Amino acid sequence: MIMKITREEFRRYTNGQSSDAEKAKIERWLHEQEGELEEAPGENHQLRSAWDKLSTNIEDKVKVIDVAVQGKPAIQRLSFIIGLAASLILVLGLGWYIYRQDRSALPIEKQASLKTVRTEAGQRLTLTLSDGSHIVLNGKSELEYPLQFEGTQRLVKLRGEALFDIAHDPNKPFIIHTDSTFTQVLGTRFNLKAYAEDRQVLLTVERGKVRFGRYAQSDQVLLTAGMQGVMNFHEPVLSRNVETTDAVAWTEDAFVIKNEPLEAVAKRLERRYGVKIIIESKALKTLTVTGTFKKTSLDNMMSSLAFSTGIKYTIDNKTITIR
Repeated sequence: MIMKITREEFRRYTNGQSSDAEKAKIERWLHEQEGELEEAPGENHQLRSAWDKLSTNIEDKVKVIDVAVQGKPAIQRLSFIIGLAASLILVLGLGWYIYRQDRSALPIEKQASLKTVRTEAGQRLTLTLSDGSHIVLNGKSELEYPLQFEGTQRLVKLRGEALFDIAHDPNKPFIIHTDSTFTQVLGTRFNLKAYAEDRQVLLTVERGKVRFGRYAQSDQVLLTAGMQGVMNFHEPVLSRNVETTDAVAWTEDAFVIKNEPLEAVAKRLERRYGVKIIIESKALKTLTVTGTFKKTSLDNMMSSLAFSTGIKYTIDNKTITIR
């Protein structure tokens, strides 16, 4: 599936006017283009030559214009060059995008066959990929992956949460895209939680090394065993030491809560049990909850939460109201 980027979106990005979500989308798209020319087959030699020539011409023109504006004030001169660079990036980016669109029209047998799997609330799915990597997909999640890994990368896309146990291959890094983050590994075991409705993305490493963060390399961290990367919107990516068993407890039917607001716990319960939870009181949404539950039914879970926090609730079919 090829991501769609409009001219207006690219213009806002080059002018620094993109929203955080739009910026993440475009940086993800730009990252996916990286290396494509190097991997292009021999018949694309003319395109590659034309691309190189265009890049050289742009560099020459920038030098000429730089000389032409030497007499202008520094701020005005810098603003002029930045504006020119943004325009040139837009031209190059859109040209490359058109090329990618043309490539998508190739006969289907020349494209990588992709498969998308989805899980419902309360469901878990175990997958083995063509490289021998194992993945456990949590409830309300989606994974897109190729039936066979080709080229120089092993690329998958995740929405939701999954435990990855990646087969080691030093010559072909395993890369995971989410809506807002980039993860690269060679061979390791880690849990990645990236639900669209959550306010943060969490990556917890059990074994090996993982590079994690936004698509801009300046906002990425290198994580090792026992570390967790945290990406909150509007904040830099950070890392911290954690108890990794808590992050993967869901794979053993355990439910670990550590100082989480009730609103976040409610979202996890919705994914786990396939219910809708309504919290009527605004104050209750920020109520801090802690507890560990193993192979617990929804009724027992709610009873325990009510006992420990003092909340009151009603259950009507698949809707729980907390007040």
